[in-house]
Amino acid sequence: MPNQVLKNMSFHKNLKVSYLSQIQYLKDFENRVGYFPILENLAGKPVLARFSYGKYAPNMSSVFFDSAKGESELTGERNTRDFLKSQGFNLNAISIRGKFQGTEAQIEEVSLETLDEKNIVVGNLIFTRDPRITLFIKPADCPVAVIYCQDENGNSLVAIDHSGADATNSGITTQGLLYLNEELGVDLTKATIAIFPSISQKNFYITNTPEKRGNGIIETNWGKYISPKKTNDPKEKRFVDITSALEMQAIKAGIKPQNIQAYRVDTYEDATRGNAFSRRYSNDHGGIRPGAQILAVMLSK
Repeated sequence: MPNQVLKNMSFHKNLKVSYLSQIQYLKDFENRVGYFPILENLAGKPVLARFSYGKYAPNMSSVFFDSAKGESELTGERNTRDFLKSQGFNLNAISIRGKFQGTEAQIEEVSLETLDEKNIVVGNLIFTRDPRITLFIKPADCPVAVIYCQDENGNSLVAIDHSGADATNSGITTQGLLYLNEELGVDLTKATIAIFPSISQKNFYITNTPEKRGNGIIETNWGKYISPKKTNDPKEKRFVDITSALEMQAIKAGIKPQNIQAYRVDTYEDATRGNAFSRRYSNDHGGIRPGAQILAVMLSK
């Protein structure tokens, strides 16, 4: 681990991440559209970030939907478009698919010109310095971090960091943040991170089976946020706190804990009450309530 990272960890050890136990909803969009106070309170409001959540939030997925209720692929597309329009986002939008492939960070910068080639980007840390576009992702259990910072020339930058189990296991958050620091000159001590609700440790586990974890479980990327190994069975369930592991990796990279704010709301538990969409809950209960939320971000200047 680089000396600077160790120095940052030492400096931050007595500081704390702030947690939100309830969704903060926009006025007139209660139980439908949430926001991140830590981003909302940034001087000059340089970034717009909104997400769907709550019992009145419709399904945003074009892949997981309930055809018995008349939903289809077009339902998710329509709901996505309506959400972006209602919240003032630019409809020049790029969809992020947080599919993990290998151990590299799959970092990519996008801009309005990206739309000349594609409107879907696969990766784990996608960022832009272009205020002319919107980035969005559709989570349904995985923690997703919104990162706001500035490059070495003072240009605003916003990133979406998808931290699913496989990405977290490979330390993607640390890799991605160090890339921003080393390649773009981002001062990570001044960066701000807001984390979307995710599934809690009691409801989510990983295993070490080769088809799921070819490189094995990397204990250091989980720290104390994975249940202890008790057997040599590769199918043993290891329960993980993905959000805390994300926070740990961000702090290792140099983010100040007081500049991180995370929702501590369990998507699995909320799905039982009809307040959220959870892939794990749906899979555990015969496919009921399929769907996803949406999280969208855009630079305001």
